Amino acid sequence: MRSTNGSKALQIDIVGAGLVGRLLGWRLTKQGYSVRLFERRSSRDPRCSSYVAAAMLAPLSEFPDCEPAIWELAKTSLRLWPSWLEELEVPYRMDGSIAIAHVHDQPLLQKFSRVLTKGGLQDQVQELDSSALQVAEPEIAKQFIKGLLLQGEGWLDNRQLMKSLESRCGEIEYETEADPQSLHADVVIDCRGFGAEDQELRGVRGEIVRVQADEVNLTRPIRLMHPKYQLYIAPRPDNEYVIGATQIESDSESPMTVRSALELLSAAYTVHPGFAEASILELGVGVRPAFPDNLPRVRWLDGVLQVNGLYRHGYLVGPATIEAAMEEVESVCRYTSTAI
Repeated sequence: MRSTNGSKALQIDIVGAGLVGRLLGWRLTKQGYSVRLFERRSSRDPRCSSYVAAAMLAPLSEFPDCEPAIWELAKTSLRLWPSWLEELEVPYRMDGSIAIAHVHDQPLLQKFSRVLTKGGLQDQVQELDSSALQVAEPEIAKQFIKGLLLQGEGWLDNRQLMKSLESRCGEIEYETEADPQSLHADVVIDCRGFGAEDQELRGVRGEIVRVQADEVNLTRPIRLMHPKYQLYIAPRPDNEYVIGATQIESDSESPMTVRSALELLSAAYTVHPGFAEASILELGVGVRPAFPDNLPRVRWLDGVLQVNGLYRHGYLVGPATIEAAMEEVESVCRYTSTAI
């Protein structure tokens, strides 16, 4: 147990109990700190982007459109996730995802492959002809004649993760609007996401459809190339699937539009006709926090440690970002313990 005088643990207050706040609370609690989290929403209000997300672990899929720093954070995070998820008893798979395209969109798939090759990642990409696709993901082999297996990619069950963390991350005080500057803990951490008072942050809206599809049996995440968007279908236990693609420069939390729902569901149907008989469980909307460069930041502002700006890469780069924040906290706490 870390302490200032051998008997009392250092107090750490975290504002925001989303993915970042809970992961930090869990890691800090494991180190023996006394952790308290403040969350403005109710425990029954699941609108945070961490809850809505598809939780794809897909660094190769993101490579063409992300900064080099995201790629490095993603590699670190994928090394950390397995042991973390196993300890937390959260379902996950990391045996690859599959990129596909309809016949008229094959140039997009070829371009994607060339970008990965140019980036030196060809050893992590396996081209699948019709017979190989039949072996890798047989239920889409009738609709598609080729694809790319992106090795090492996968998914995690984000809702089970949030639930598992709730009882392990310290004491969460729900429906409590806390100002980080007004707290007097040994360390205060601001993990409020888009709710933080930072003029540089912008909101990026994401939309998903969650379905129960008993006639669909996909084992890997599927990414469909399209001129307008890249559809993704992320599996969950018990034939549930998270379908998404939309990325809108908006901080609106208004319900999903009919157009977005039609686009997502129609595209999913072209991947697997079994989605026609699926039950719609949820139309979800989340707002992700992003800085102008779309990179996460771990920094001290007026004595408060800010961890924010994970954009749409929260689950992809989460563990590496948490480790960076842990180093900052450890440094301050070592100084505090020594000074007292």
